[in-house]
Amino acid sequence: MNSINVLSIGGYDPTGGAGVIADAKTIEILDCNPLTITTTIIPQNNQKVYSQFNLPKEEIENQFKSIFSDFEVSTVKTGVINKDTIDLILKYHKKYNFKIICDPVLKSTTNHNFVDNELIKKYFSLFEKSCIITPNKEEYDKLKEFEEYNDLKNKNIYTLITGVEDKLLFNDIELRTYGGKKIDKECHGTGCVFSSAIASFIAKDYDIVNAIRRAKIVVVGSVIYANKTKYGYNSNPVYINREKVIKNLNYALYLLNKVNFEDFVPEVGSNLAESSLLPKSYNDVAALTGRIIKNKLGGIFVVGDIEFGASEHIAKIILAASSFDPKIRSCLNIRYSEDTINLLEEYSDFSISSFNRGDEPKSVSSMEWGTKFACENYSKQNDFLGAPDIIYDKGGDGKEPMIRVLGNNSIEVVKKVIKIINLNKMHCK
Repeated sequence: MNSINVLSIGGYDPTGGAGVIADAKTIEILDCNPLTITTTIIPQNNQKVYSQFNLPKEEIENQFKSIFSDFEVSTVKTGVINKDTIDLILKYHKKYNFKIICDPVLKSTTNHNFVDNELIKKYFSLFEKSCIITPNKEEYDKLKEFEEYNDLKNKNIYTLITGVEDKLLFNDIELRTYGGKKIDKECHGTGCVFSSAIASFIAKDYDIVNAIRRAKIVVVGSVIYANKTKYGYNSNPVYINREKVIKNLNYALYLLNKVNFEDFVPEVGSNLAESSLLPKSYNDVAALTGRIIKNKLGGIFVVGDIEFGASEHIAKIILAASSFDPKIRSCLNIRYSEDTINLLEEYSDFSISSFNRGDEPKSVSSMEWGTKFACENYSKQNDFLGAPDIIYDKGGDGKEPMIRVLGNNSIEVVKKVIKIINLNKMHCK
């Protein structure tokens, strides 16, 4: 099977939060082969841009030569570029006829200008050859100030105005809006991630509408799982679709089968679940249609198949916890033991919270209320909004006490459970 090559042409950001490094990371997680051409060196971080050094045209063209002489490139994504680079892109486009996804980066997140009016005018010759351009709202408004913009209205070009809510235009006529959710986190490099994800999906033969829809999942993930720096956050490209969730759950169950989990299965059985990003209902959460139960001869039985919407019960825990921390997408319930809780509190670095079923108000969902109660207590104690690793309760009338292990995904959750199993083994000797 031949690799799908996606070429990113743009600036070099040494922090990797933006520019060709962020593009390459995004392209790779989408199972394409990243190729890069550096046009300019931009020492920057989440505080400021220190400088910008444009490479000589000869050095930029040498990069073009090295790539196009050896690779088939169907899709090119652009970031921070200069006039020389635009000339080279147009020259090679004439020969190789690749698709161009142009992200007109006019200004950095820290307010550093990458362009002047002369360069913006030059950009319009590139826009004419692009299948889609992806300015943010501020960049779009700036582009519309130029007379050349009117010439684009009949060039059959898509424009995606990016933001929390993205608007897709065709020949400057609005086609559709992509809804979004504001995540309260200033994140460096999301524009690069979004446009390079769109380029990757287009390279994989998705149409524009679906390429954008899937790329939006990547950019949301890049914010949710962004890497903390001293001054802010760097984008961290993450692609979580339903296929990835199912794959994670299957591998997590494989890991669980390899350890002595039977002593940690509750009387009602265990279930393991994982959700897509920002789940809205239990239909966004995959779990077993049956349960994990003890085998009387030793070991465990995994009963049922993995399906989305299979367990409203465990889904309520994930939905409630993710409202405190959107990284939390998975949960596994295990047998309650006071000894286990004591060991975790004394010997592990797991964060722990609990709720009392006796305090539960009438006419509420036990799992939703209990999880929110435990997360609220955890957040208050730690002075930030979040969810703990462990939530437990001691049961009630007809209700078995339970420990619930939470995590970013089902593989992480099972690895936490394996730590709990090993901790118990070590202290039972």
